[in-house]
Amino acid sequence: MFASTNVYYGSGFTNGNPNAQYPGDYLPQHTTFDLSVGRSFGERYKVSLTALNVANRRVLLDNSLTFGGFHFNDPRQIYVEFRYRFHY
Repeated sequence: MFASTNVYYGSGFTNGNPNAQYPGDYLPQHTTFDLSVGRSFGERYKVSLTALNVANRRVLLDNSLTFGGFHFNDPRQIYVEFRYRFHY
């Protein structure tokens, strides 16, 4: 069995368009948490579950006035993986 975690902290980029919702020179700081667990069965099988942004916290990452537009972080994502190792 295995388990792993990841904590990502962002201090906030420069605020390209200060307004009532996001006043000040920088956007708000943010933290996201990722988790992965899995298990091997015998020598050939492995099953795992990975969840990114477990708390499903949405944050504005960039609001600069460029052609790229505004950018938000990704919502919660859940992946299931099944691996089978062929004998070669």
